[in-house]
Amino acid sequence: MKSLILLAALLFAVTLSGSSLVASKAAPSGKKQAVMRFTEPVRLVGVVLNKGEYLFVHDDEAMARGEACTFVYKGNSPVASKLVVSFHCVPAARLKVASFTVRMAAVSGFQELTEYQFSGETEAHTVPLSK
Repeated sequence: MKSLILLAALLFAVTLSGSSLVASKAAPSGKKQAVMRFTEPVRLVGVVLNKGEYLFVHDDEAMARGEACTFVYKGNSPVASKLVVSFHCVPAARLKVASFTVRMAAVSGFQELTEYQFSGETEAHTVPLSK
């Protein structure tokens, strides 16, 4: 039981240590979005997100069709030329979170983003294995 608590505390610390929340807002037509500021490089689906702000957009309708439903943009607006990576996420049940949350794991000396979750949601969006 102690090891489970320690693991949860470690995961929480890793999640918060390398990033900070900038803003979160609802988007029209089944889309959710939030901005995350990373203070160190983070790997996401084989792509390195350098320090700075990134907009995470999730499209529920695209997810239902089995298409790429997660879009990550450099900056704080969904500008096509600023698209860094897109992928089809895998939903996972989680406890409700109060603010936009990303979860990461240390892989080969690098922080790798493994999932994200929007404020007030009980569904997280897990990242597929790197391409």
